[in-house]
Amino acid sequence: MLANAVLDADVVDNVSEWFTEKPLGRVAAFALILGAAFLARWLWIRFVRKTTEALTVSKLSSRLATTAAGADQTSLERYRARANAVSRLLISVGTFVIASVTVIVLLARLGVDVAPLIASAGVIGIALGFGAQTIVRDFLSGVFMIMENQYGLGDVVTVSGITGTVEDVGLRITQLRDVEGTLWYVTNGSVTELGNRSQGWSLATVDVPVAYGADLDHVQQVLTGIATGLQCDEAWKSKILPDEVQVAAESMTPQAVTFRIRLHTVAGVQLAVGRELRVRALGALDDAGISAPTSTHPDEHP
Repeated sequence: MLANAVLDADVVDNVSEWFTEKPLGRVAAFALILGAAFLARWLWIRFVRKTTEALTVSKLSSRLATTAAGADQTSLERYRARANAVSRLLISVGTFVIASVTVIVLLARLGVDVAPLIASAGVIGIALGFGAQTIVRDFLSGVFMIMENQYGLGDVVTVSGITGTVEDVGLRITQLRDVEGTLWYVTNGSVTELGNRSQGWSLATVDVPVAYGADLDHVQQVLTGIATGLQCDEAWKSKILPDEVQVAAESMTPQAVTFRIRLHTVAGVQLAVGRELRVRALGALDDAGISAPTSTHPDEHP
């Protein structure tokens, strides 16, 4: 107790002496330290925002050069959200570091021995690290997910067996809305495997069965023409990548021969493209006189 009282008295004497001896110089030094801290924070914020904006624009330009025009707006919104999240994270970390250094420098100027304070802060940090390992793991996982652009707002992903649309990406928790409308809260640290259906491109796959006895070469020509026509359609070409159309006989069953059509599409629109392709294919086969399969093989007799 006596030692603590003596220590407190020494601190008070140091602070009093600091303000009474050459007060204008002391105040000027105090103001200079605070001014330097505010200036450092302003420069850090400006640097972070300019850097993340430049990197985002560069990444966006390179991606849009390899995707269809229909993905422009989606990509722009995605990368803007990512840039904002990264900027906020870096600004918060920088502000914390600058504030901590400023407090230590001010205490040192007041004559306070900061070595025990720094040591205590280190011990407290280690204790918090052990006591909050799950939170730290979730936080670090969230940082890497944002930095690595694993997914973003509006993406359709599968995480921990849950498939849904990403509604919010936080540093600790990600919110997913599944097809039934349930909102799932997934901690970032628990994500070990993640599938993203909204990045890059998607594949529209349509299986078309035809009856035995049909001219298979003619069927392939009809289906290829339908897929190529959809690829060149003004209403759909912005959603379909200009790759070679893939049409081939995929399988044979006792009832039918199944042809499979594959089209590379902009991410997230493969289901709509598949539905349109299926409708056009069935209509074209009917117009060409190619019959649909029956319930029995033509060699079988009831």
